[in-house]
Amino acid sequence: MFRVFVICLCLLAAGGAAARCTGTDMRDRLTPEAEARLTREIKQVPFAYGNHWVATKGNRRIHVIGTQHTGDSRMRAAMRNLTPVIRSADAVLLEVTQQKLATLDTVLRSTPGLLTIPKGPGLDTMMRAEDWRLLSVRMAMHGVDERVLARMQPWFISMSLSTSGCGGRGLFAYRGLDDRIEKIAIRAKVPIGSLENVGDGMRALSAIPIRDQIQLLLLDLKSEVNYDDQVVTMANAYFEQRLAEAMLIESWTLYRDLKISRSEVTRLLRQFDAHILDRRNRAWMPVILASDAPVLVVAVGAAHLPGKTGILNLLKRQGYSLSRADF
Repeated sequence: MFRVFVICLCLLAAGGAAARCTGTDMRDRLTPEAEARLTREIKQVPFAYGNHWVATKGNRRIHVIGTQHTGDSRMRAAMRNLTPVIRSADAVLLEVTQQKLATLDTVLRSTPGLLTIPKGPGLDTMMRAEDWRLLSVRMAMHGVDERVLARMQPWFISMSLSTSGCGGRGLFAYRGLDDRIEKIAIRAKVPIGSLENVGDGMRALSAIPIRDQIQLLLLDLKSEVNYDDQVVTMANAYFEQRLAEAMLIESWTLYRDLKISRSEVTRLLRQFDAHILDRRNRAWMPVILASDAPVLVVAVGAAHLPGKTGILNLLKRQGYSLSRADF
């Protein structure tokens, strides 16, 4: 599914129907060859492990916490470790605060291009006739008229089509560890702020070239690989503080049942990550560095932490020393 609902963790809680979760952790089924490959490739990922790191430079301390945006009972244990950190911080920065998120409806009304194609050809003319028929029939089951469908952003359609029973509380639900951290900060009277404006994550998705969005949508429509396996693997890996492993396995297995080269899948996924992760990470850095809080908590989706352009490596490039902390 569309980069597994934006890696399930780093943007929105994608909508699940009332279906039963049928997924299992793919890491338990790796062949010896795949395990060896995972060992090799994970070594190339900076800061591949850990959901809580402390960046230190002079008298400045930045706690970087990787979050999951959907609720899970396993978060209770994490919050026992994180609550004292939040209460003792001078400020907390989240991707978007609940106060800002409350303006989402207004933003969507004033910026229709976030979810729709405001001008130019629609999907009915950009897609091959047989692909458009397939999509139209599928979306008709959801009560979506063809005229409306033709103007919808493909990424939005793809996320709306999920029937996973493995969690999720609606496309615009913003739940999970972020909420818990924000509530603790408010109760402790710790100042909170946003790293970006509401809707910026959607802007990043909409900025992906429309033809590539369409290609990903069609792959999602046609693939019969058990998507729930991806969701369960991602969630389990998150709570084991090994999310980068699940992200690698996803890149190997996504759309493997379709006639598409792995190099093309890799290109599509890398472009997706460049828009939704890398560019946003770089945009957040000036906000983080501009904060004058001696002890700062930065809580963002866990997929934003690892990698060469992850938040942790970007802080390292700014001269911060990094050490893992309890999660």
